[in-house]
Amino acid sequence: MSNEVSPFAKASSDSIKVELPVATESIQAGFPAPNGGYIDGKLDVNEFLISSPHSTYIYKVSGESMIDAGIMPGDYVLVDSSIEPSNGDVVVALVDGEYTIKELVLSNPPKLMPRNSEYAPVQITENSLVTIIGPVISVVRKYH
Repeated sequence: MSNEVSPFAKASSDSIKVELPVATESIQAGFPAPNGGYIDGKLDVNEFLISSPHSTYIYKVSGESMIDAGIMPGDYVLVDSSIEPSNGDVVVALVDGEYTIKELVLSNPPKLMPRNSEYAPVQITENSLVTIIGPVISVVRKYH
């Protein structure tokens, strides 16, 4: 298993407020719809992405095991360690000393499932050293 996420940074509670204008209309992903350019208000990006700054971490993704979940190499994932992971959550885990990002399946035995059929699940046995850091709460991708 290769490293799929690497620790990047912890969110700071001393962040600067970053408010961006929000249009009143949503963007159509199908047929184009005219947007009148009306601004509905402002969205604080920090508040939108991070609800618990003291327990939120940012990891950079490498590898392709989660591409069918829309998580691509080079993306950044925000993980909130204060949230109890549930079955089906995408989580960042430390498995036998290596970080990975997978879907948590709480079966008997539990496993970490990739979201790419070319990768095998990570079986969690009683001999595995596994720490679930927390569930992924956001994915950030920068195009330019």
